[in-house]
Amino acid sequence: MMLATQLALLFSALEFALVGAILALSTYVTLWAGLLSFASVSFAATGAFTATYLMSEAGFGLWAALVAGGLGGGVLAAVAGLLLIRLDSHWLALATVALILVTRVVVVNLGDLTGGSEGQIVPVKVELWQLLLVLALVCLFLARLARSRFGTAAVATREDPTAAATMGVPVRRVQMAAFAISGVIGGIGGVLQAGLLRYIDPDSFYIDLAVTVIACVVLGGAYHWFGSVIGAIVFTGLPVYVNQFIGQGQSIINGVLLLVIMIWVPGGLIDPLRWRRLRERRAAAPPAGTGTAREVAEVRS
Repeated sequence: MMLATQLALLFSALEFALVGAILALSTYVTLWAGLLSFASVSFAATGAFTATYLMSEAGFGLWAALVAGGLGGGVLAAVAGLLLIRLDSHWLALATVALILVTRVVVVNLGDLTGGSEGQIVPVKVELWQLLLVLALVCLFLARLARSRFGTAAVATREDPTAAATMGVPVRRVQMAAFAISGVIGGIGGVLQAGLLRYIDPDSFYIDLAVTVIACVVLGGAYHWFGSVIGAIVFTGLPVYVNQFIGQGQSIINGVLLLVIMIWVPGGLIDPLRWRRLRERRAAAPPAGTGTAREVAEVRS
């Protein structure tokens, strides 16, 4: 019985980690193009409430709801992107926080569609294999995108927008595309979050979730999509599982993880630059047994 309980808790933690990974990947795409944005939570809320309404009123299944939620998040991202991406980095971040607040007000006031402040019951439950499949597809898409011309243009835009523009990179179009992709992925993540929780209200997609998501990206490694996945597993799944052993364990574990990673691994758990430096050191190191006689004597002493 104890083993069954532990397995159930472990699978529950894994499910939350997988949803957190998808939301983190939504934020990663905007950082990829040099945009510090918290808007993935707004995209997730749009996708979640759109899909829940269609599942309740139109009988949509999960896969149709995922398409609808992704489109809803993408439309919001396209509209918001037209207005916001012209802002500088810190002003853009503040503007996307304001977007979360505005989204919450809209959800509260559209009671006939969203359930208002009382929220809604989600009629469809998400299974673990469905989460794994969707996450795998999103990762495959981003991996292919990283090897495309868009991936190269996004990296150039992130590193130096002015230099990228002088080389002919359409900086605004790249950032707009990144914002739209982020919206689609965020909307899909919102649908899965709703199906996992089985009940959503305006507080299900709020500032605290935005902070958790961006922490997953930064702590996992903001320079590779795999970092967002690892960050979500460590920063979302692990605290959920440990919470059974420690009261308020999630807050404690999150704080400890933040301190440890910021001090010891400032580039994130997945840092391609660190990997490159390690490869260069190994390549530059002399082969074993080729040290000088003095070095051998020093080692033996």
